[in-house]
Amino acid sequence: MTATTDHYPGIDTHTRYAQVAVVDGDGNLQDEFRLPNDRLDELAEQYAGSEAAIEASGNYRPIYEVLDEHLDVTLANPSKNRLIADATVKTDRLDAKRLAHMLHSGMLAESYVPSDEIRELRDLVRTRKGLVDERTAEKNRIRAVLKRTDNAYDSELFGPNGREFLA
Repeated sequence: MTATTDHYPGIDTHTRYAQVAVVDGDGNLQDEFRLPNDRLDELAEQYAGSEAAIEASGNYRPIYEVLDEHLDVTLANPSKNRLIADATVKTDRLDAKRLAHMLHSGMLAESYVPSDEIRELRDLVRTRKGLVDERTAEKNRIRAVLKRTDNAYDSELFGPNGREFLA
C-alpha cells in the first residue's frame, strides 16, 4: 500500500463496518467501499498522512483511535453539518461521500476531541461514578427492604454497628 496525502476519506461508521468514500485533491470521487471495522487500520495505512472525516456517534472512539495513528482525523459534529443532518435521502454511501466532500472543501463542522490523557481521565471518572451510583442504589434497596419489613435502625446503617445489625 502506498501512502498518499492528496486524498480525503469520508467514513460513515457503524458498529461492525464503515462505509468509505475517498475524494482526490480536485474533489473527484476516487473510490468507495465498505470495510469491516477490524480492517480500518489497513485504510489508515493506505492513506497515511491524509485528512479523514468520521461522524461523531456512539461508537466513534475506538474507530477514531485506530485511524488517528496514521491519519489527521476530523470528528464531524452531526448536528452542525446541515448537509448531512438535513438530508432527505440518507444512505451510508451518501453520508460517506458528503463527509469526504465537506472535508475536502473545508466546510466540515468539527467536534472537540480531548487528548488521550483527558479521555483516560474521563473514563476513570465515568467508571467511578457508575460504581458509586450502583452502591447508592444497592443501599437504597436495603433501606427499602428494612422499611417494608418494619425493621427500623436509627443510627448509621452502613457504619460498623449498622453492618452488624444487617448481619
